[in-house]
Amino acid sequence: MQKGYKILATGCALALALSTTALAHEPVKVGFVTELTGPWSFFGTSCIAGLKLAERHLNPAGERKIEFEVVDDQTKSDHALAAARNLDVQSKVIALSGPTSSDTALAINGYAEQNRVPFIVPVAAFPQLTKPGTHYTFRIEPDAAGWGYAIAQFVAKRKPSAKIALVYSDFALMRAIAAGLKYSAPKVGLKIEPEIVFPQGTSDATVQAAQVRAAHPDYVVVIGAGGFDNTLTNELLDIGIKPDQIIHPYGITTQVLNWGQRSVGSYYGTFFDANLDKLTAEGKQFVDQFRTQNGRPPSYIENYCYTTAYIIREAIDKNPSAADDREKFRDAISALKTKEPTSGIPIVFDKNGARKEYMYFMQIKDVQKTDYKSKQVFYIDWNPEAIPVYDLVK
Repeated sequence: MQKGYKILATGCALALALSTTALAHEPVKVGFVTELTGPWSFFGTSCIAGLKLAERHLNPAGERKIEFEVVDDQTKSDHALAAARNLDVQSKVIALSGPTSSDTALAINGYAEQNRVPFIVPVAAFPQLTKPGTHYTFRIEPDAAGWGYAIAQFVAKRKPSAKIALVYSDFALMRAIAAGLKYSAPKVGLKIEPEIVFPQGTSDATVQAAQVRAAHPDYVVVIGAGGFDNTLTNELLDIGIKPDQIIHPYGITTQVLNWGQRSVGSYYGTFFDANLDKLTAEGKQFVDQFRTQNGRPPSYIENYCYTTAYIIREAIDKNPSAADDREKFRDAISALKTKEPTSGIPIVFDKNGARKEYMYFMQIKDVQKTDYKSKQVFYIDWNPEAIPVYDLVK
């Protein structure tokens, strides 16, 4: 009987070793739900371009392979939720990622928190994604209300007591930026007049552009969604607003190219830009490789999605058991103390999954068909508690 026990124990040990070996060779699956069609596709397609570049370097020989299962949510919250559920239940992904729209990210966030699925948000910046009590969501991009704070500091430094016209589309991201700006502006002596909100789906702003001009603002903060952003910018220029009066809270490559040569002199906020002086060696290589592969320079969207892949890789490398256990994966991400490989900016998540805030402001110097030149004119970083972001944006 004792001999039989030994044979049974040996057999069990062998089976366990074989199953562990087989598991070690299975790829780690990550669900990547993003906006490849719909009004936010200009962000989602840029995100995928950054992710694909990361995938070329992400799986060195001998390491557990990481695979991204990409799903188009069509910039629709219900599609994003359905995709998250399917990736969780059917594909058994270790984590979810991918959205660049705060609206779709919020849908996934609710599912992830309820079902205990780690969720790494590469770009979406709505503050409530990492509200107090959040446990499974990690946001790589600084929160959008903070962008409004940064704009107020930027304007106050350039022209104290300035008057700002605020025009924005009614999306979660834009509402959050506006809330941060409206809270911060009076505290540094700035006035906002007028404030104009465009319903989702708006395609023309001729009347509103005239209202802006009639108010004689010093600066116009323009936060349009999708193609409407370009329409709104051009209609303001058409009616006599000067380029150096226009501030875009964010500028990605495709937007800057669409604004065109007539926008030279205008400003935009960013978290990574090919024109920044201080890039790491890997950052310079990233820019060069991206240009070669895509025919244009990358911006912060591509950088954050590129960086997301490396965050996942580093978490698994530091704790290999996290590749097969969601709780361990969540803990590994939470414990990371690293830097963006391209810029050297620290990546440390607080207890709610948010990062320290920072922002660059660039001024456009030249725009060509597939490239542009800009110059850094302002940099700011701040503690997330500088403004009550979770009270401002519900």
